[in-house]
Amino acid sequence: MIASMAELRNEFSWSRSRAKMFEDCSRRYWFHYYGSWGGWDESAAPRVREAYILKRLQTRWMWVGDVVHGIVEQVLTGARFGETISEEEAARRGLEKMRRDFRESRERQYRKRPKKACGLFEHEYDSPISDAEWREAADHMKACVGNFYRSPYHAFLPKLPRGSWLPIEELSSFFLDDIKVFVKPDAAFRSGPETVEIIDWKTGRADREADPVQLACYSAYAVEKRWVRAIGDVTTTEYNLATGRALESQMTEERLAQVKVEIRASAAAMREPLDDRERNIAREERFPATTDPRACRGCNFRRICPEAKEG
Repeated sequence: MIASMAELRNEFSWSRSRAKMFEDCSRRYWFHYYGSWGGWDESAAPRVREAYILKRLQTRWMWVGDVVHGIVEQVLTGARFGETISEEEAARRGLEKMRRDFRESRERQYRKRPKKACGLFEHEYDSPISDAEWREAADHMKACVGNFYRSPYHAFLPKLPRGSWLPIEELSSFFLDDIKVFVKPDAAFRSGPETVEIIDWKTGRADREADPVQLACYSAYAVEKRWVRAIGDVTTTEYNLATGRALESQMTEERLAQVKVEIRASAAAMREPLDDRERNIAREERFPATTDPRACRGCNFRRICPEAKEG
């Protein structure tokens, strides 16, 4: 007799992206984490199913970033096990995936297979994107892949001993008090006998300052996993594959303590509107929508949000 699977529960957790969405628009946050829950089931209520489909949409630039991350992951994973992937082959794989994804999205296959098929915001909302703009996205992907091959990381990461590698693109978590904090380092490796470096690839066309909260979470995770003994033994680097800019930092115990205060305050704000904090139950009306029409224009859920602003 096959044991039945445990019932899935919508448990509260914290991540930098989740907190940022709550800060930008708590109604969008509600749709993403509560209103769409269970929508993977075709028999779900129509609005729940629709919210789930819309939740999984990506803008074309988010999509490009995901493709680049996937290609770099393939290159590094291959190197870890002795496989060499040339720049030409990596770019070819990226373009092949983008063409396949584009066709799926244009044909609205994500409406039948939202968990597997690519869905682009621009197709769902019939955005007037020209062929030249789509080509620009593909060119950006190729440029980011090329910049990875010309980066110092490609020069030495493939030569690392297998025992120096730590997880690549692996979603994991640790606890801060009773707050489950999710992290997903893009790459991590032992840079010395007692030191670790964690890399966060960026693909944005403009350089931005490193996010200290995100980097602090990576450092705290490394200590929690006992990769290192102390927070100062972790180096975190944001490397922008579009510009070649590296922002390296090391967390201190004092700064980490400040970040923990910020995370606790953020999690408390996210829990405050809940009807039942123990069971993580939330009603839509307790999560007000933004009043910024520009944010509404770029929101996945504007079609089903009764408070979406025009403009």
